[in-house]
Amino acid sequence: MKTIQGKMFTAFGLTILFSILVIAYSSYYSSARVIERNATTYISDRIQGANTNLQSMVEETDNIAKSIVIRDLIHQSLLSHAEAPSLEWFQQKKVVEDFLASMAAFKNYVRQITVVGQGDVVFYTGYRAGNSEFIASLWQDPLIRENRRHLIFDPSGNGKIMLVRPVLSNGSLIGLCIIDFDLNLIRQVYEIEPLAGTLVAVVDENGSILYDSRSERIGSRLEDQQMLALASAVQPGTSKSSKLQMDNRSYLAVSTRSTYTGWTTITMVPLSVLLSEVKGIGSQILTMTAVVLAIVLMVSIFLSKQMTKNIKRLHSAMKLVREGHMNARPRIHNDDEIGQLSEMFVSMMDHLQELLKKVRIQEKEKREAEYKALQAQIKPHFLYNTLNTIKYLARIQHASNIEDISGSLIELMRYAIDPKREMITVREELEQVNRYVRIQRYKFLDRIAVVVKAEDEVLDCLIPKLIVQPIVENAMNHGLGTTDREGTVSIRIYGDGPARLKLIVTDDGVGIASGKLEHLFDEGNDTNGFSQSGGIGLSNISERLKLAYGEPYGLQIYSQKDIFTTVELTIPQVRRRMEHAAQSYLG
Repeated sequence: MKTIQGKMFTAFGLTILFSILVIAYSSYYSSARVIERNATTYISDRIQGANTNLQSMVEETDNIAKSIVIRDLIHQSLLSHAEAPSLEWFQQKKVVEDFLASMAAFKNYVRQITVVGQGDVVFYTGYRAGNSEFIASLWQDPLIRENRRHLIFDPSGNGKIMLVRPVLSNGSLIGLCIIDFDLNLIRQVYEIEPLAGTLVAVVDENGSILYDSRSERIGSRLEDQQMLALASAVQPGTSKSSKLQMDNRSYLAVSTRSTYTGWTTITMVPLSVLLSEVKGIGSQILTMTAVVLAIVLMVSIFLSKQMTKNIKRLHSAMKLVREGHMNARPRIHNDDEIGQLSEMFVSMMDHLQELLKKVRIQEKEKREAEYKALQAQIKPHFLYNTLNTIKYLARIQHASNIEDISGSLIELMRYAIDPKREMITVREELEQVNRYVRIQRYKFLDRIAVVVKAEDEVLDCLIPKLIVQPIVENAMNHGLGTTDREGTVSIRIYGDGPARLKLIVTDDGVGIASGKLEHLFDEGNDTNGFSQSGGIGLSNISERLKLAYGEPYGLQIYSQKDIFTTVELTIPQVRRRMEHAAQSYLG
């Protein structure tokens, strides 16, 4: 849209829509996360409670097994040589099985107790049932000889869970006490269904499914890779939650591993069921969004129309001014921003009319100034030509000193008045210094020595012209020229790393007092070098460097009264390929 009213309408609508959608999504997301966290906590607590209940049952059952394996009656019966079907064998079997039946009567979740010895020696409660091959495999398991409880899952017995303790005599295995749990025990303990469609699976350390709410999976091995990864990731005594995709349905899966049994319980709750209430809230939020958006858009239309009315008046006045009606003024009397803008426009037009009058006068004055400037251009060229004449006459009259001074001054002027070369090489700047020193040599009668040390690698670096020669001039005139003693001006130029260039000028002259040094660059201070004589001052050089390169480049002065003064310049190393960029900085 091209109009402000249309843009305001669009901006209001999009802003409100975006804001409400963000709030709605944030609310939905936060609510979903809270529900998931609460569900995870609830399921973890339920599983921990189930593990605690199972642990209590296993410990009580283990106490029964301990009572059995330490009884002399059991040891004597397993070591007895009575043969079936003798009377002694029947009597012994009845006594043992009555004892086992009395022990099994304590707990309703104990299905059967069996004591197995070498050969065909078997004592049991109820009816004899079990997998003989599985029991035979227990005898071959070396771990079963450890004097502790063994919680074992027999997948061949419809998912039977049993507790096994060895019967030891003088350290030798003479039998096994096997207590079978009721087949419904695991289902009763782990039947956790907080919501419809919840799936619960209990897996042992070998990956066998001890219990599954889908009963057909009991006794098989856990094959689902996502569930295997979740089961292996959880540590004993902890819980871990994750989201799984199974049978084209998303689940919140909570995995908990028991420290007592080592079993892992995986509970999966369908997210669609878990978040059903949140989705209802989301629908309500979207409905409210549509209603609020409609109201806001209606209000924005009214407000934008009121706000753009005065803008259109101001636009009409500007259009008339563009067509040449300089006296056109908008009629706006509001005190808001548009009214203030109208007042500024009226003030600007009044001022513009005054400027047009001044422009006509200035045009006339400009033509006169250009004429005078044309005349002034003759003066430097006239002086340059006059110096050439003096040099020529000195050569004719064999006045070598005058010829030397004139030649050096001519070269200095040629660099100084050349507007096309703002950047010169270090080598050229040192040549300028050398010409200046040749001129000053006649003034100071060679009592001031100038020593130059410059690295060959930096001689071709580009620097702004007239930044070293004025400092040398300042050192000779103000540092050493005010005394009659001999002195030295040292110039040192070197690369400070690959990116920076250092130019240092030091003299052993009168120095600068500390109080005066602090105010050397203060505005209006005439002590910063050549200000009174019309030369280029140190503050001028400092400002040029700051404008050209910015921080941290520039000029620093270090001095001690009657001992030395050092002026240090820090600038970037600029080569020929960077000359154009440097010229743009200086121009």
